[in-house]
Amino acid sequence: MNALNLGWHCKSLDSQTTLRCGTYPTCSHQTNALAFKGSESMGHALKIPFGNTSARRRLRNHIHPPLRVVCVDYPRPDLDNSVNFLEAALLSSSFRSSPRPSKPLKVVIAGAGLAGLSTAKYLADAGHKPVLLEARDVLGGKVAAWKDDDGDWYETGLHIFFGAYPNVQNLFGELGINDRLQWKEHSMIFAMPNKPGEFSRFDFPEVLPAPLNGILAILKNNEMLTWPEKVKFAIGLLPAMIGGQAYVEAQDGFSVQEWMRKQGVPDRVTTEVFIAMSKGS
Repeated sequence: MNALNLGWHCKSLDSQTTLRCGTYPTCSHQTNALAFKGSESMGHALKIPFGNTSARRRLRNHIHPPLRVVCVDYPRPDLDNSVNFLEAALLSSSFRSSPRPSKPLKVVIAGAGLAGLSTAKYLADAGHKPVLLEARDVLGGKVAAWKDDDGDWYETGLHIFFGAYPNVQNLFGELGINDRLQWKEHSMIFAMPNKPGEFSRFDFPEVLPAPLNGILAILKNNEMLTWPEKVKFAIGLLPAMIGGQAYVEAQDGFSVQEWMRKQGVPDRVTTEVFIAMSKGS
């Protein structure tokens, strides 16, 4: 379980107290439950400390039936019929349906992360011969997973996939791994550099369409940003939000920091929020 991604919500279910995890819990679709006692997923028990015996007794007396913790998947958004998704599917299928090259290219790809692996996949679809170079003995880059000496699986969990990433979603569909994604509510959780152990959230409300929900998420954050920073950040992002993909592609000549400075966004916001967010997606 990644501590950086915890966001618990308490609700009542069939007269039992239930904690719902809407983030990246380590659980299986078969059990649909987090393993607290003995924690099968990570090999560690989660212990909830109580200072004295009376606290334990009060807990026993007041919680009946006992506390349950379950994982509830967030509903997958309806992506398959969106224009972006259909365009991505058409582009992907063109690699497989195009004429086979008479002289396949041997293409060397440095790095077997998500970009390298997907590039190799599409080059192979087009009839070429990709060669992947990876310094580590684990594939996947920031989405790598490996088994330790005790037989437990670990994953870095550093990637965020938004519903608005049609090419990635289409790739997962082609590989038949859509069911391995767990959708979560649209929130971004940041570790606060100046306050170790504390986190700050940006919650994007569903009641508003994008990009309005993004502006509201910025304005509602009170732990990480000051009001002057929030206002400058929101105003600075407006051209990209309104201009859409055409505007974004027209900014290719700028680095992120150059564009942010041009928009009047403070450097601290760029470093601690925007670049940190980009490294995780």
